[in-house]
Amino acid sequence: MYTSFLDAPTFADRLNPTRVRTWRLQGPLAGRRFRSLLPLYPLYFSTLDLRRAELVVSSSVAFAKAVRTSPKALHVSYIHTPMRYAWGLDDYLRSSSYPCPARLAARLIRPGLAAWDRITARRPDVLVANSETVRGRIRRLWGRQAQVIYPPVDTGEFALSTRDDGYLLVASRLLAYRRLDLAVEAATRLGRDLVVVGNGPERRRLESVAGPSVRFTGHLPRAELVELFSRCHAYVVPGEEDFGIAAVEAMASGKPVIALDRGGATETVVDGVTGVLFGSPSSGSLAEAIERLDSLVLDAASIRDHALKFDRQVFFEAWRGLLASHGVAAELYASSVA
Repeated sequence: MYTSFLDAPTFADRLNPTRVRTWRLQGPLAGRRFRSLLPLYPLYFSTLDLRRAELVVSSSVAFAKAVRTSPKALHVSYIHTPMRYAWGLDDYLRSSSYPCPARLAARLIRPGLAAWDRITARRPDVLVANSETVRGRIRRLWGRQAQVIYPPVDTGEFALSTRDDGYLLVASRLLAYRRLDLAVEAATRLGRDLVVVGNGPERRRLESVAGPSVRFTGHLPRAELVELFSRCHAYVVPGEEDFGIAAVEAMASGKPVIALDRGGATETVVDGVTGVLFGSPSSGSLAEAIERLDSLVLDAASIRDHALKFDRQVFFEAWRGLLASHGVAAELYASSVA
């Protein structure tokens, strides 16, 4: 496994660090400073030489699809979105706390990143999108076709729960484009308890606008997050997601989801059945959705049954079928796929 940086303590319970190869800057520049190296990532990944491999599967949110592979190899790239910094920079920067120099630098390098993103999108032999939403972006921005395989959700990790301690829950990296400010503002306006799990550059700004009913926990061990899912009133997706694994995890616990009616949520949340969709990316529209959910009687078991459609075994079977259709022998990937 190859990547840029690895936060081993955070992912040790899900990933064996001894299998991961990072770049040489891992030691001195790991941690919060990795964002400042954005202009270097295209160079690192586009020169990462994997030509000795017969099969390469890249998981790409921006750069990994650009790795060098042999003409005889099969390179399948799982695309979570075309590069957000290039194609959705305005949304990425809107309401963010990035200083003016960083904003200016991002706008200056955007045209180059967009060109690089489109050119390197030709490198993989096969593209797989993590949602219909992303497949549409790939077709529009790259002019290529992709198959959809939804991300894996370990639904067995979550037990059906009818306990409701009344709080709303959101678990996410605290980035501006995820629009957590809408959830904070709506909960503050309604005086509703909201638990925000995760860290990121927007935490200080979000805390500054949060009322007393909003609690920030930072990063939590997986077991504690699972427990929060089991006791929440509903899970909130305030911004447009490419897919949204956490929302499906909430549904696997039998919990409804309140989500913006855009992106991946439109493929996972059934309005009025497994949750509520709201149309406008505003705190007022979200507040109305929260109150609408309170007026509904939803069946927790039906919500969980819906989540099972996105179970990890469905994911693995889809990947096995895809690789087999391209003539890949099972022994090439059996040890890496559960």
